[in-house]
Amino acid sequence: MNISYLNFGFFFSFILGIVFLSFDFFENISLPPSNWAIKVGDKSISMETYLAQISQLDFNNDGEIGTKLKESVIDQIIIEQLLIMKAIDEDIIQSDPLLKNNLIDYMTNIISNQNISNIEYEDVEEYYRENLDKFSQNDLYLMKSDSELINLPNDYLTKQKLRDYLGADAIINIDTLEIGGEIKFIQDDQPFSVFLIDKREGESASLNSIFDKVNREAIRSERERSFREYINELKKSYPVEINPILYK
Repeated sequence: MNISYLNFGFFFSFILGIVFLSFDFFENISLPPSNWAIKVGDKSISMETYLAQISQLDFNNDGEIGTKLKESVIDQIIIEQLLIMKAIDEDIIQSDPLLKNNLIDYMTNIISNQNISNIEYEDVEEYYRENLDKFSQNDLYLMKSDSELINLPNDYLTKQKLRDYLGADAIINIDTLEIGGEIKFIQDDQPFSVFLIDKREGESASLNSIFDKVNREAIRSERERSFREYINELKKSYPVEINPILYK
């Protein structure tokens, strides 16, 4: 499972409201093999409790939870419990009870921000080279309409601009459209067609022109890596076990 640090932050706020931030969510291990879902150190969560919590993510009420979402939730639950156990062992909770409600956020910030407030220019440059696709400019499209009712400028437009003119549904497959290809769609009960006359491939912006943006992304990536390394080290102190049935 490979959840990014930013995704972790998202799932923290998302699941926090749906699943838990409770110190009795995990119990001391005393469950038969068939009745536990996740074990972290000497704590476990029962299958019944896990299913009751994750069922709240069944937005379609069809009894099906996507595999990636399920893995993300399991990963999130484990991370939170690891941080809680570490905070207890470090006496953080006892020394400041007010941290209880914001404990995961507090621990995450400490871990991911420690010693990583800046990185070397060479590291930013390397991150830029390895992630050029993240810093590419939009492709530009030159379109022509078969109707005077659609007023398209005789100029290259970004996908966002075309969306503004034609609507999101009309350009949903524009990336796979070949030169001379036609897009047919209905707008206000009227059938329309537009044609792709030309396309200019997007080019990556130069590092100097977007250095601050790349630098922020590189630092975020380094904090993510640091956070994951820390979590993996915690797993050595508090062994994690997941019941295989959760993935069936």
